[in-house]
Amino acid sequence: MTKFSFNWGHGIIVTFILFGAFMAYFYVNMSKENIELVGKNYYADGQAFQQKINEREQTEALKAKASLEFSSDFQQAKIQFPNSVATGILVFYRPSNASQDKTLRVSADSAGLAFITTPFLVKGPWNVSLSWKKDGKSYIEEKRIQVP
Repeated sequence: MTKFSFNWGHGIIVTFILFGAFMAYFYVNMSKENIELVGKNYYADGQAFQQKINEREQTEALKAKASLEFSSDFQQAKIQFPNSVATGILVFYRPSNASQDKTLRVSADSAGLAFITTPFLVKGPWNVSLSWKKDGKSYIEEKRIQVP
């Protein structure tokens, strides 16, 4: 009876089998992942992108901009609007799950402050944008946050 000896040919075969198993595992897991980076109305959103660029440029030119701050536990947002602005729209966009997106209408008090509770912010990345109008022009302040 001959004793089995492992040689380089066997190593190549084992390598190919392990690589194939890894690729199959990778394919199965990634095909189950739901990534919602493209909106349902992507064409209309693309057409409106120039408007968003204009809003960003107008915001950069402002001397007094809105500010958006979060508490350390991300359970509350503090918004400071510029003078003579009383309302705005606050959008929370979750890149990985569109069902968690939130749009809130925000009203400031007499000092231009607004406090919003944000218990819906779950762990992970969020894109937050605050838009408002002043003197017939639209402005937008955007921020990316990471909730721990």
